[in-house]
Amino acid sequence: MCLFGLHKVKILWLYLRATRRGSPPPPVWTGPLPKVCVQCPLFNEPLVVEALLERVTALRWPAGLLEIQILDDSTDETPAIIERWLQAHPDQALNVRHIRRPNRGGYKAGALAYAMTRTEAEFFAIFDADFRPEPDFLEVLMPHFADAKVGVVQARWEFNNRRASLLTRFQAIFLDAHFVVEQSARSSAGLFFNFNGTAGIWRRAALDGAGGWTPDTVTEDLDASYRAQLRGWRFVYLPDYAVASELPENLTAFKSQQRRWTKGGIQVMRKQLGTILASQVPGRLKREAACHLMVGFIHPLLVMFSLIFVPYLLIGARLPGGWLIFNPVVVVLTSGATVALYISGQYFRQRQWREGLLLLVAAPLMLAFGLAMSVTCCVAVVEGLFQRGGEFVRTPKGGRDITVGGVLSRIRSRTLFATITLIELAVGVMMLGGAIYFGHRDMEAIALVLLLKATGFLGIACISTVDLLPRTGEAGA
Repeated sequence: MCLFGLHKVKILWLYLRATRRGSPPPPVWTGPLPKVCVQCPLFNEPLVVEALLERVTALRWPAGLLEIQILDDSTDETPAIIERWLQAHPDQALNVRHIRRPNRGGYKAGALAYAMTRTEAEFFAIFDADFRPEPDFLEVLMPHFADAKVGVVQARWEFNNRRASLLTRFQAIFLDAHFVVEQSARSSAGLFFNFNGTAGIWRRAALDGAGGWTPDTVTEDLDASYRAQLRGWRFVYLPDYAVASELPENLTAFKSQQRRWTKGGIQVMRKQLGTILASQVPGRLKREAACHLMVGFIHPLLVMFSLIFVPYLLIGARLPGGWLIFNPVVVVLTSGATVALYISGQYFRQRQWREGLLLLVAAPLMLAFGLAMSVTCCVAVVEGLFQRGGEFVRTPKGGRDITVGGVLSRIRSRTLFATITLIELAVGVMMLGGAIYFGHRDMEAIALVLLLKATGFLGIACISTVDLLPRTGEAGA
């Protein structure tokens, strides 16, 4: 855990160095403009698809050079909603193609690969169903491809509903640390970083040269990113240009999303790490790629820490000299570096310290929430180590209108999530018992630490239990 903490310190240093340098201007585009294809992969997104259509059809690019593909694998009413919208907006629908595959083979990767064969476009802009690009998206990102070595240009994610609830606030803070700090740090230092699956543009030659989209991991975007960069393509990240999106407002949907991202990261590590280490790229790129792809292993360590923490304290309390003395360097590396990343991400967004100071006050509760989420991600690490590919479970969006039954019907693993919830509950009860034990023995500092950690585990377990209970009309879910 200290080694992971040291890596976060390194990322933070690279980020601070990048903010001092600023972003270089894009090169000037010369010659005729290329044809761009906008791809929108969908699966059962009735609540957000119309807003997506409104935004992507408003993108500015010369007539005849823009094509929009709606890659619709839906099995619900989404196809009918799309057709009604296209018929009601004939002017906007002129360059839109509603593509339906005979089956959902390969999931998102399969849909993107299939659609590439239906167009001769040189570039592909990709948007998931909940993303809302501004009309100038192509005008801002495409000039960076004037450099013939650039294979991908990625925009930052922003979240329209970040203040909807405590859950979305925590999610936004976690994700800002990635999109604001980590991506900026790696990009500015010339290190490998990943296309995030949406809100970015691929050059066809880079994607084809890397072997195209493959479904043997559940994070095809991460996989393709490393394959392309190993072949010499350069990626560009734009931290100052954001595309609005939506966070899941349901804890079970959030768990499902984190499970897929973590599992896919481990699958890509299995697939790519040996190739990366044996390649001719500089050693600093290899080291950072290894740290990036192996970051999921922090979750088994956190679960192990949670399981042994109370027994460890109980043993230490019985040793001569009283309770344990914790090394402050260890505490700073394991927790302080994480909080520093979160604060830096919030400061970038606000350009003031107010949000960061509020975050500092809430940091103990937020760290407890992250610790409790490690159970779900630990399961994902095990799955990633022993499974190849797997079902691509899209995170359903649509605010509070998404039902829990709808989430679980997509996950198809209610039993797995129930088991995870039981583990969270057991660890939370153990920590609560430890807090009571040490509180009775006037060891208030230890009792408070355990109480905060218990709050995270029990809070997530209780909310998840409510999600898992059958509701009216969800018997078949």
